[in-house]
Amino acid sequence: MKKLLSLILVLALVLGMMVGCGGGESEQPPVDDGALIALPTSGQNVVQTAVPLIAGEQMGTWEAYGLDVTRTHYVSGPPQLEANPSGDWNIGWIGAPAAITGTLAYNMKIINMSGFDYSNQAFCRADSALAKAAEGPIPETLGTAEDWKGLTILVGRGTVLDADMMFMLDKLGLTEDDVNIVNSDIDKAYQAFISGSADVIFVSGTYTSELAANPDYVCCHTMGGMDAAMSGNILAEGEWLAENEETVVNYLAGALEILMWLNDEANQEQGAKWFSQVMLDEFGTEVSEEAALASQKLTKFEPLEFYEGLCEVEENGLTGMQNLFGTYFDIQVAIGNRDAADRETVVNAVDCSYLEKAIELYKTNNGL
Repeated sequence: MKKLLSLILVLALVLGMMVGCGGGESEQPPVDDGALIALPTSGQNVVQTAVPLIAGEQMGTWEAYGLDVTRTHYVSGPPQLEANPSGDWNIGWIGAPAAITGTLAYNMKIINMSGFDYSNQAFCRADSALAKAAEGPIPETLGTAEDWKGLTILVGRGTVLDADMMFMLDKLGLTEDDVNIVNSDIDKAYQAFISGSADVIFVSGTYTSELAANPDYVCCHTMGGMDAAMSGNILAEGEWLAENEETVVNYLAGALEILMWLNDEANQEQGAKWFSQVMLDEFGTEVSEEAALASQKLTKFEPLEFYEGLCEVEENGLTGMQNLFGTYFDIQVAIGNRDAADRETVVNAVDCSYLEKAIELYKTNNGL
């Protein structure tokens, strides 16, 4: 009996090995273990580039699209771009001036856009001469060229805020030589300003709402007043992008889920709570929910039709996203930050093909 049992076990083992090695007429399909694709991403600590990443994480959106998304936050665009070649991130959310640098120096491709930031503003002290000046030739900007001449200004060079400042000076008929510019990351600039340094500071995000709520400071300029608000931009390095199309399409479809959620004002309070908590837990920065909400209200998120329009080819043969990003480049040229000869290179780095597929995936998943 023991010999018979042993023989049966041996036969069972051999048959199992034959099936496992493909000895049968048909192979078993591979088992889907539900493994998520690791995808490191990056943004900055402002609503248009941080809240979507945080919200996607909190709602489980990325996992629903098969992705294990991690995020790294940077104080501004230049260090964010510098971190990409070392593999710190694959997809980034970034401001327009840095995105332009990415296309020209880092082989980046622009693959989508996020919220339009109307929190880009400048503040002066309430007891200053500029604060007492009337609105000048630029809507929502206090004073004339004479009022701004000689002022010391804190701003991060190479950022959207820098572009804002230079565009404003140009409209006033001034150049950077007419003012004293101090280059500083926004967090350090904020601390320096409230400690008494400089006459004016250019800020965005929660820094704007914090200063606006303080009677010691007065808003002396807004980027929105010049009708020059810029979107956040989603980008990735060209070679990596071409090798990871399915991952990118899934990611952008997930991003659309989040952007549509943020477009609903009913969700703004929840987004602000998440942002406030992450800033405290991960960076030790206390941002009140009220300040976070005020900042979120200064960011305009768009409906699905906007993204469909970005993919449409317009009369000049370019897509809506190429034309929109081209206007950001034109502002940089107008203020002397870029050479007009690079425009074609920059516009050609805007690729809607991934977004088009992501929109179809999003619509399918949502029964649209």
